[in-house]
Amino acid sequence: MDMAQYETRSELKIFSEADFWLRKADDAVYRRISPDGTLNGDEPSIDSDTLRRMYEWMVLGRYFDQKASNLSTLRELGTYTPCRGQEGAQIGFISPLQKNDWFVPMYRDSAAMLAWGYPLLQLLQYWGGDERGMRGPEEVNMLPIAVPVATQLPHAAGLAMAKTFQKENSIVLTSTGDGGTSKGDFHEALNFAGVFHLPIIFAVENNQWAISLKRPRQTASKTIAQKATAYGFDGIVVDGNDVIASYEVTKYAVERARRGMGPMLIEFYTYRMGPHSTAELVSNKLKSPEELSEWEKKDPIVRFEKYLLNKGIIDAPYKQSVASSIAAKIEDAVRAFRSIHPPPPTDMFQYMYDVPTPILVDEMRENFGATAPQDSASSIEPTLTGGRPAVNMRNALNMALRQEMKRDGKIVVFGEDVGKNGGVFQVTRGLQDEFGPNRVFDTPLAEASIAGVYVGLSAGGLVPVAEFQFDGFTPPAYDQIFNHVARMRNRTRGRFTARGVIRFPYGAGIRAPESHSDSPEAHFCHTPGLKVVIPSNPYDAKGLLASALRETNPVIFMEPKKLYDSPKTEVPEEEYTIPIGKAKLVRGGTDLTLISYGAMMAPTLAAADALQQQQTERSYSVEVIDLRTVSPIDFETVLASVRKTGRVVIVHEAPRNLGVGAEIAAKIADEGLDYLKAPVKRVTGFDTVVPLSKLEDEYVPSKDRILKAATKVLNY
Repeated sequence: MDMAQYETRSELKIFSEADFWLRKADDAVYRRISPDGTLNGDEPSIDSDTLRRMYEWMVLGRYFDQKASNLSTLRELGTYTPCRGQEGAQIGFISPLQKNDWFVPMYRDSAAMLAWGYPLLQLLQYWGGDERGMRGPEEVNMLPIAVPVATQLPHAAGLAMAKTFQKENSIVLTSTGDGGTSKGDFHEALNFAGVFHLPIIFAVENNQWAISLKRPRQTASKTIAQKATAYGFDGIVVDGNDVIASYEVTKYAVERARRGMGPMLIEFYTYRMGPHSTAELVSNKLKSPEELSEWEKKDPIVRFEKYLLNKGIIDAPYKQSVASSIAAKIEDAVRAFRSIHPPPPTDMFQYMYDVPTPILVDEMRENFGATAPQDSASSIEPTLTGGRPAVNMRNALNMALRQEMKRDGKIVVFGEDVGKNGGVFQVTRGLQDEFGPNRVFDTPLAEASIAGVYVGLSAGGLVPVAEFQFDGFTPPAYDQIFNHVARMRNRTRGRFTARGVIRFPYGAGIRAPESHSDSPEAHFCHTPGLKVVIPSNPYDAKGLLASALRETNPVIFMEPKKLYDSPKTEVPEEEYTIPIGKAKLVRGGTDLTLISYGAMMAPTLAAADALQQQQTERSYSVEVIDLRTVSPIDFETVLASVRKTGRVVIVHEAPRNLGVGAEIAAKIADEGLDYLKAPVKRVTGFDTVVPLSKLEDEYVPSKDRILKAATKVLNY
């Protein structure tokens, strides 16, 4: 797409005729300064000090970009993504923001990040592979760089929603490239922003190339801006190499959003003068000399300099002074960067959780001889004396949500059908009526954006509780969970934690269609940064969910759908918590240990009863452990039981390969082998997809399968 084919517009009055302008967004580009520095239209309403500051920021961005690229070539930095040529767009869109606004950048936004206040040294540390550069100053309202393309856009939507709920009158601006507009995250974020009328600006830096692919391979639409129309809000195309035009359009969008007029998409038509990254130089060779020469003539800094010189706002000595000052500032930062010693190896453990889990503590001690404080799991549990009402798990979970929402006004519940409908399993029934639509709200049917919005809500100071309808619908959200929910604390060194709970029903037993009966806990257990909780009864469900809502770490809370209705157990109405990471010794024994969790506790207990009551040569004393938390696993309780019984059978519904049982067996082999009297046995789901209802019962571990394994272990 050649910009020359577009009519250029410069009349500011167009902005007061928004409907006309936006209808014409597909065939007009807003421009104020021509490549020769000539101003089109009236003088901009920008004072000289601001214009000079914008110029200095553009030069800072260019000089940093050159230095970072050179340092990367010398291998003093890692892979770096240059922004040369995009300074006009970046300084144009960052300058109109106020200090209480928020910026959610893409990885190519060095110029904008520096202008927004991110320290030079920390940006060098980030690109230099030092994670200490990843935590921005508290006074800089910015989420961290998200490397997976466009995945930061739902974060920005969630952040805008949080600030709206908190009545802070903050605007969120987030950016991506033209390649990012092909991602589902882009479309889901725009849809979410449109549905909720959020104060957010989507800045698309259309630099014509996504690594080696030109824009026509990303979209067949004439402009990117017109995509906003499908999501119910406005889009504008602006000459991104014109910093004044970029500023004016963004200022218009900011003021409009601050008045409650909702989101806007701005397409900054610009160009990536360098390669995609310093790790690959091939993509730049695909650009023709004619193309590069044509865009060099449109260099945003040269264009702005010409305008400022023509107007007498700067002169040659000022220009030289700025160049010298910025070059010296960057060299000072580089010297400081070179003088910093690498972090100790134990640094990689420090920010995975608020307190290192026992596994991390062991790894630190074994590999680096280091010690760390361990999470001291605590609980506030009442004594069960009888006489309390017996409730099912559905109602117990509802009780926990209701009590915790009363206790903590920052908790918000959201997801598909969680509002008036109360969720597909009625766990959130009545909560919207009690707490209102700002704290319990339905979302579009889009799991990736639900998880992404969760990140933004948490970063905005809320405690999000996201619900997915079924286990099989979690994979679309896994990108967000794996790359952002689990990593946000570590990425920002504790500034943002992604605190909250992601709930969903799991497992077989209700005769549902495909993708409604899975047990995907291993996926989440293999994701550092998460805690994974699976209750087996109503009492535990309430106490564990209360604890999860008080955690400062993200918690995956899996609810066995087979147990929503039965059995009913005594559940206190008062508040109580059950510690996450602490297993429950359901019954003591000396001959055999059965370990399970969730829905499989029922057949496990049935097998234990049968072994203890059998009328054969002898009955057996069986110890039963309910893990309750599968990440981190309470190995202390497990190993204590192994030392007592010497025989172990592990039961879970998920497939055997690389499952929770495999990890427990490995731990026993590492630390309890001398106590074993027989090999550890696992009774699990098979390494197949969960079959439909005709074969469902054959797939799920049964009492008989558990008895068969237990008998082998006992007779070994």
